[in-house]
Amino acid sequence: AGSDAVQYSDRSLNINQTAQGILEANDPPVRMLWVACKNPFAQDFDRSKMKKAFEKLEMVVCADQFFNETVQHADIVLPVTTAFEEWNVDASYWHYWLSINQPAIKPMYEAKCDLEIATMLSRTINKMAPGSCTFPQEFDHKRWLDQEFNDGMAKMFGISSWDDLLDGPKKAILPSSAAWYDRKFKTPSGKYEFKSELAEKNGHTALPEYKPEAESKLPFHLFTPHVQFGLHSQFINLDWMQVFYPEPFVYIHPSSAKKKGISENDLVKVFNGTGEVELRAKVTTNVPEDFLVMYEAWFPKRQYNVQNVVADTPADMGLMKTGAPGAAIHSQFADVVLIGKGESVA
Repeated sequence: AGSDAVQYSDRSLNINQTAQGILEANDPPVRMLWVACKNPFAQDFDRSKMKKAFEKLEMVVCADQFFNETVQHADIVLPVTTAFEEWNVDASYWHYWLSINQPAIKPMYEAKCDLEIATMLSRTINKMAPGSCTFPQEFDHKRWLDQEFNDGMAKMFGISSWDDLLDGPKKAILPSSAAWYDRKFKTPSGKYEFKSELAEKNGHTALPEYKPEAESKLPFHLFTPHVQFGLHSQFINLDWMQVFYPEPFVYIHPSSAKKKGISENDLVKVFNGTGEVELRAKVTTNVPEDFLVMYEAWFPKRQYNVQNVVADTPADMGLMKTGAPGAAIHSQFADVVLIGKGESVA
């Protein structure tokens, strides 16, 4: 290449502050966003800031199975295949088995899996500007599966290749189901360290120290955990799943509810400096007096988004392992006021 050849380089933005990263990136600015395997408007913090970030972008492409809220903000929507249409290897959060996923049907219409779409895009971009995209340009499902397997996986599951899973699922061969059963920790000393030189090198104190909890002028801590019958923004969008969780609620202690004049099923507004959410109240002793609890989920028929009131405040840890600070999701605060007695969210 000559001296005038364009030099390309990668850069990373903190995924816990996606919107802030897009808004602050100006040299050069982020002009286009490709969204796959993610629903930022339902899952990323500070939804109002996310809207501003999307407005700054020249183009947004979403590859998804569902017409979720992020897809509604996209310029181009690419349909992706489901598990019924593609090869894959499946593990789980809930057991120790590894299994093969075989396609039951051919991809519907023009749907393609995320990897195939990415390789097609890489091929096209590199034709337009050679060397501008380092992602592979050829796609073969089985070859990709070959690359996923290594000696560690082979040893853990007692197989030599993913092909062995065609004979049936394999259970991980573990000496014990207990964590650190051999009492060997991934620390410099191999022991459980109360004094950590590694922590000190990364800007923290070597010894644990008490830090007062974050203070706020708002009266309630705000917790936004997973709903029991969903996972992030998945599953609750299904009508039959909404039998278990028909609409979102904010859970409040009876004493706090009484002070606010709130009764069961009243329509309330939860708000803070980030934004606000309107929903109905559930009065319960399952939450402390100074807490409000709202479950995260995506309800396609309702104007509900818990990220309206969750700020993208960075945590003090996470940089060493991930390259960026984590999110301070347990240091969120809010207040609540009554809007209407016994009304439902439209």
